Amino acid sequence: MDARSRRSRESLRDAVLDLAGRMPISEVTVSSICAAAGVTRDTFYRHAENPVQLLADALSAEIDAAMEILPQTDAIGDGERALLEHIRRRASVYRGAMQPLLAAPVRSNLEASIRSGLLLWAELHSEIVPPVFAADASAMRIAVAYAAAGTVGAIEEWLRSDDDDIDRAVRLILAASPEWWLR
Repeated sequence: MDARSRRSRESLRDAVLDLAGRMPISEVTVSSICAAAGVTRDTFYRHAENPVQLLADALSAEIDAAMEILPQTDAIGDGERALLEHIRRRASVYRGAMQPLLAAPVRSNLEASIRSGLLLWAELHSEIVPPVFAADASAMRIAVAYAAAGTVGAIEEWLRSDDDDIDRAVRLILAASPEWWLR
């Protein structure tokens, strides 16, 4: 991607995050994003199909940055904490994307980011993976899908509760997780 496209993408992401922090994403229009970003509709559609998809991409980029901690830590709770810090920082955006669950693109990208993080964690700490999953790639994908979907559900419930205690949320999510992830 060339420098101009990167600048446009960043301007669009900043605009949708700002607007979605002030109103439900269902009320954010392409026109309002373009005006806030200082770009044309043509530029918008080169980067996204609609405001919800742009929001999902913007949030995913932030989650990916937060998950850079995984290779530098020995505790999965640190990754969970980094994820929840991102969620809390963007709580108004996530809550504005809930009806009552997260909008499909936002939920899908959140789950995909968590799956990637879990797969990386399992790769970095292969000794924790039970033999039933270690020897069977399909079984491992099932375990990761289960853990990622459960984490997304827990995050949605946490957002609905208006509880911003990250330490408590981390403890609860990890307590609900299969023990082998925590070794």
